[in-house]
Amino acid sequence: MTRRRAWLLAVALAGCGWQGPPLAGHEGLQWQVVSYYGGRAMEAEARCPNPQMGGIVRTEVVEETPERLVLNLRYRWVDDLRTVDTVGGGSKIVCSGWGERTFTFTKRSNGELEVESMTGPQKRA
Repeated sequence: MTRRRAWLLAVALAGCGWQGPPLAGHEGLQWQVVSYYGGRAMEAEARCPNPQMGGIVRTEVVEETPERLVLNLRYRWVDDLRTVDTVGGGSKIVCSGWGERTFTFTKRSNGELEVESMTGPQKRA
């Protein structure tokens, strides 16, 4: 799936209110994680500057307090912009792999969670 098609699908699903399956029992966190990662992450020592999270395969609660939640996530990623055409009419994705990052969420007074930060290589603001 191209990055544009993935983005259009994400927008359509967001319009329907779909936020993905819960992470660590919290509804709506997967959408936040995927969006935060997509806007900030880099992979493969910055050779893959526009990765998209393809799926979260493991979630581990590192810390949970009344003020914050810290999750370690294992995920699959791909950078569709680093896909190259090969001889024979096919294409080859040269930027894809598995990753792990720790996400920290702030707990608001109304109980909602919001991504505060993530570990790993990131684009400069």
